[in-house]
Amino acid sequence: MRLKNEKKFCLSKTFFPAAAVLIPILTWVSLGWLLPEKLTLLQGQTLEISTKLPVSARTEESVGVLGVTTEPLADQLHLELGTAITAEPKKAGNTEVTFYLCNTVPLKTVQAQVLPRTELVPVGRTLGVTMDTKGLLVLGTGFVDGENNEVSEPCKGVLETGDLILQANGKTLENKEAFLETVENSGGQSITLRLARGGKEKEVEITPAFSAADQAYKLGVWIRDSIQGIGTVTFYDPADGSFGALGHGVYDVDTGGLMVIREGTLTDTELTEIVKGQKGEPGELTGIVEMEEKLGKIHKNTDVGIYGRAESGVFSGKTLPVATMDEIQEGNAVILSDLEGNGVQEYSIEISSVDRSGDKKHKDMTLRVTDPRLLEKTGGIVQGMSGSPILQNGKFVGAVTHVFSKDPTRGYGIFIENMMAEL
Repeated sequence: MRLKNEKKFCLSKTFFPAAAVLIPILTWVSLGWLLPEKLTLLQGQTLEISTKLPVSARTEESVGVLGVTTEPLADQLHLELGTAITAEPKKAGNTEVTFYLCNTVPLKTVQAQVLPRTELVPVGRTLGVTMDTKGLLVLGTGFVDGENNEVSEPCKGVLETGDLILQANGKTLENKEAFLETVENSGGQSITLRLARGGKEKEVEITPAFSAADQAYKLGVWIRDSIQGIGTVTFYDPADGSFGALGHGVYDVDTGGLMVIREGTLTDTELTEIVKGQKGEPGELTGIVEMEEKLGKIHKNTDVGIYGRAESGVFSGKTLPVATMDEIQEGNAVILSDLEGNGVQEYSIEISSVDRSGDKKHKDMTLRVTDPRLLEKTGGIVQGMSGSPILQNGKFVGAVTHVFSKDPTRGYGIFIENMMAEL
């Protein structure tokens, strides 16, 4: 890395002591949010970051994942205007990149990931999603009505909404029925529960109360052990059978938290109704989740989608090269969906804006539906279409993730490289 004529950028401490301190501080603050939060590149891709200030970058060369160079920029009069930082992937892997002001003052360290250049099958198929929580999710607590009009609250101060109950008396809980059986057979003796709360595990003691109405011991707690819904599979990798879907995480409707799952399955589904979206009222797909035939296993539920492996022969089709965020343009594109009962179809959309800052996770692009068929059938984007692949210029660029509640013709999409990074 080279930085020519450094004194042109960094004012002399001898003549301008106050400015020499103030200017770098102000620059450090402003550049902190102008520089990227992370770097994700595909092999063969070159990324250039140009600034109007003397910013350089260095990486851990011993890792051998990414090569970073810094060159000064100049205009036709040979006046230096700042620097251009070039990042060139060497091999797939992870490293860190640190940005510096005047090649000396650290501004920011970000995670960098190089992904193998690959091709994926864009799917667009609507399927059923069933996921079992890792433990039992506490939705809320309440009262137990005992005998003689006595009311007790066994969980008060012990359990909180969002807790995951992992064990009862040392036994792992596979489902809520096993937990309820443990409580009812307690005979009113205290139970030792192992919880996960805020990313940490702890043990608590809790004593069930006798319910006069149910003639059994109860805790007065509402729990969930699974969730079902409909979503769209985004991609399939024929190299290893992996898939990604939705483009956003599955969150519990009661707690609002990202569901921590033990396992999950993809199943077939039969769409029974398409509720057309209207201004202020997003539409949705409704259907029957058919549990008999399992099409794939879900291993991860993340902020940017669900991931797993499909059964052999479930998905097929032509692979397309994956686009990087720098290759995505504002303008015409298509999405894939199977809403009409005739297999997966293409529908025209427009990519209205592209946000490459990396700040919004699954809201990297703003989309607008332009296809008359889709507008007639759904009013635009509806719930259940999350994960619909987005294609542009012969490349796989991303997936639909959200609909605007005030305008169902518009919504958000995620870059496919962000889904690949999670995979």
